[in-house]
Amino acid sequence: MAVDPAPTRTILVVDDEVPIRLALTRVLGEGGYTVLGTDSGREALELFQQHPIDLVISDHYMPEMSGIDLLKLVRVRHPHVVRILLTGDKDPELAVRSINESEVYRFIRKPWNNSDLRTIMHFAFETIRLEREKRQLLAQVRDERLAVLRRGSPEDPAGLEREVMLLAEDELHGG
Repeated sequence: MAVDPAPTRTILVVDDEVPIRLALTRVLGEGGYTVLGTDSGREALELFQQHPIDLVISDHYMPEMSGIDLLKLVRVRHPHVVRILLTGDKDPELAVRSINESEVYRFIRKPWNNSDLRTIMHFAFETIRLEREKRQLLAQVRDERLAVLRRGSPEDPAGLEREVMLLAEDELHGG
């Protein structure tokens, strides 16, 4: 199985507070990640059109668009992007909402611990790597099944029917 020789490790940081955004950019950049930053959800969505982004960290409380609303849009438009919500809010209901509505990978409270942040990024990118590998394997299996269908087998109609059913099941489950 071929794996990307140099997979991207690009993080988008969205926070309207410049010192927070710069601190995150510095810490993550020191970790070897490519870091893009912006102060609004609208600009974040534009950056998704311009750059391959693997992970987004968004503050919750921002003018115009909340972090949860931004991450909901990212979930729909870019479902393979890992989403993390950052906030200083201590309300546990916010964590529950972010998980339920935006399907966030993690919920990080301000102020964060740099060591914990690096650990979270390590595991988030391991998750990204495994998901990419899974998608590649599923595509390979789908291609192999399609090849069987294209060859056809008049002497084994049950096998052909089984392959059609397996392909249909793969498509239903996003494989």
